[in-house]
Amino acid sequence: MKLSLRTSLLSTLALALLAAPACDSSGGTSSSTLPEVGGKYPSAMINDCAGDAFDINTWIGEHDVVYIGFGAQWCQACQEEAPVLNEELVDGLDGDAVGVAQLLIEGQPGEAPPQSLCAAWENDLSTAYSVFVDPEQNSLEAHFGGAIANLPVHYIVTRDGTIRYRKVGALPDNIKQLVSDWIP
Repeated sequence: MKLSLRTSLLSTLALALLAAPACDSSGGTSSSTLPEVGGKYPSAMINDCAGDAFDINTWIGEHDVVYIGFGAQWCQACQEEAPVLNEELVDGLDGDAVGVAQLLIEGQPGEAPPQSLCAAWENDLSTAYSVFVDPEQNSLEAHFGGAIANLPVHYIVTRDGTIRYRKVGALPDNIKQLVSDWIP
């Protein structure tokens, strides 16, 4: 009897772990605070790696469709996505029509990312896509309600700023097709 109860508990725990998002910071909010599919992507002033500030919606408007992934220094899964984004989206799709970016929103849990994280991320991960950093954490409230619970977060947004896809957790295996579906 004890063995079957123990086996049942272990099975339940294993299933719960498999269903969990890739990275979890301590004490954040749930993904329900994220902007909804069909809604507008929230405006926020962020920085490129040179330290120049701009509105993310300006960058979105320069492409037919964009992929934006949220990441943090503490999120190992966010870092592991770099080669997939390079291969599937940068090398695999029309770079004039598709914008690809990763937006770094934290250094360590609860800490704003330093501007230097942007260049380090580009160099250490050999990114072929745009890396942006949010040292003022301007996008936090609009996307996470001020506290990050889970990363990575993935968005597909069309030129008009409409969110077409959103996912919390691991990068979808079919990310190239999901983005391609929105290229006019």
